Amino acid sequence: MPCFHRFWCICPALILALGATAELAAPFESLGIPVRKAGLMGTIVGPGPTEGSERIYINMRQDGGKLFLVSIDPETGATEQFQSPVGTGAWGFMTGPDGRIYLGTHEGPDANDSGMLLVFDPKQPEKQIQAIGKPSDTESYLWMFCTGADQKIYGCTFPGAKIVSYDPATGAMADHGVMDETQQYSRNICTGPDGMIYVGIGYGRANVVRFDPKTGAHESILPEQYRADPKQTTASVWRGVDGAVYVSAISMTAGADGQPEAGSATLRVEKAGLVEVANAPAAVTHTTLRDGRHVSNVTIDGAYDLVSPDGAVEKRTFTYASAGCGLFMVDNGPLGRIYGGTFMPNELFHYDPATGALENPGNPTEVGGEIYSMLDHNGLLYVCAYPGSFLSRWDPKLPWNYGREATNNPRGFGNLGPGHLRPRAMIHGPGQQIYIGSFPEYGMLGGSLGVWDPVEDRLIENYPQLIRNQSITTLVWDEKTGLIFGGSSTQGGGGSTPSEPSAKFFAFDSTAKQLKFEIVVADDVPYIRAMCPVGRKIYGVGKGDTLFVYDIDAEKLVHQADLGVGSVCDVSLRPWKDGMIYGVASRKIFKLDPESYACTTLAEYPNTIRCGFAIDDHGIYFGDRAELIRYNWPAH
Repeated sequence: MPCFHRFWCICPALILALGATAELAAPFESLGIPVRKAGLMGTIVGPGPTEGSERIYINMRQDGGKLFLVSIDPETGATEQFQSPVGTGAWGFMTGPDGRIYLGTHEGPDANDSGMLLVFDPKQPEKQIQAIGKPSDTESYLWMFCTGADQKIYGCTFPGAKIVSYDPATGAMADHGVMDETQQYSRNICTGPDGMIYVGIGYGRANVVRFDPKTGAHESILPEQYRADPKQTTASVWRGVDGAVYVSAISMTAGADGQPEAGSATLRVEKAGLVEVANAPAAVTHTTLRDGRHVSNVTIDGAYDLVSPDGAVEKRTFTYASAGCGLFMVDNGPLGRIYGGTFMPNELFHYDPATGALENPGNPTEVGGEIYSMLDHNGLLYVCAYPGSFLSRWDPKLPWNYGREATNNPRGFGNLGPGHLRPRAMIHGPGQQIYIGSFPEYGMLGGSLGVWDPVEDRLIENYPQLIRNQSITTLVWDEKTGLIFGGSSTQGGGGSTPSEPSAKFFAFDSTAKQLKFEIVVADDVPYIRAMCPVGRKIYGVGKGDTLFVYDIDAEKLVHQADLGVGSVCDVSLRPWKDGMIYGVASRKIFKLDPESYACTTLAEYPNTIRCGFAIDDHGIYFGDRAELIRYNWPAH
């Protein structure tokens, strides 16, 4: 990856040059970086390099390299880019009391980069972004920052639901400990007019904690009537423009329409306690220039608006160079192409093996996470994405024109409904209906199996908690019996704690519309990652590389063994026309003989395989950070 010793004035030629990777040794081949965009993590207005000057700072993440800041001069529109030495992305983002820009990294491919505090000094731009250190050894996310009355910077964390702090005057960092013994996310934070620090917590049971910076004491202040409501799985706090602190207890559970259910009333923090209010003022923002213009509608395509106090809108653009955003999934699709999706930003790409063309048409949904599953339905590509298991349909033969109407292409249908957040599995079932299995909402256990009718374009059935307190991770349809076979995971939505000891292999009767059976394939398997059918058997792999084989006609498990290939990637097991089963693990391409169960490693990948996988006459396709890689079949 390129080394940024100085800031860049970005030009299109530089964008093409960035992200070039070393050539891989055969049989592996890099097919390029499909998406040259970066993820938008936040925008603030802060000090510029000279006294009295201002800049617009845009915080951007990428998996092909390290995170960076885009700095825009609001007077001239000139753009500069500043690089971080660590971290692929940062949620925490603010101007500190010392006029410097602070960022807090999230978890990424390099474990040592997570939960780091970073700083950029506008007065010393030649230093780029610098790493200060890790405020807590246990925390991998620094979600949000605020400035305390003591002029220290306070941050909230995951997975320990902590508060941490940094003193710009002395350089001292402190870990103030766990704010909730059962929850994992302290997600947002603000300073009250009383000098106390308030933090919103979830995602299993809502909480609001008040922390005293002087004594280090903390207490829960959210009334039990809100915490006791099982729908209230998290809480948010913010400081209003009136200076008061406000609270909302939020439901992360989807309603029948697929949208989050309504939260409880908004509360205002007062000396006597929390008081319900009919209307809350807007939150304090940090995107307004001194002359009253504010920044809005910033996009990853390099556009933003400057809105004057009188409402006049000035359309502007900015440029940046990205080393590429991370690949999240790869699959086969219509027109003989290889399709895939990236995460944060959520972008669709496709590769044509016949021509070598690699294209990125855009985001086929309205959500910014990532596509979890795809399905080629008679030449139409269905994609389902996080959050909300948002379903869309695209005809790749027609021009790209995303929207919600029947004439749009892709056409977005929306969230699937209760029990659907991360749609890991999507297959055809009886009558060419589409079956989708998901992980549930944040803080919840027990995902759903949904049935989508592609003729009527609607969800016709939904089965929450099909496997009690377990998510649905992989699906296979047996045409002879009509059964939908599936695998599960004990994991639930983010912030939940598994309640079941082992994952299940199950069968769903699509005619009777009920579960036929569920069994444990192995006590030490909490997650079934992949399954595929060959003949009258189903082959599955549990977390790690535990192979199990189920005989459909005999109605029993007939084999179980370790493959010996390391951790198999999700949805990365598939039969090929030579009768063999192929798959990818974190560092290996392997072949499984469905008769003898013998597993052969075909090649060892020199880096880490991040996601899989597609297969065709040329080879096996997978993702490594921002690159699309192919394992080429040996020449015969």
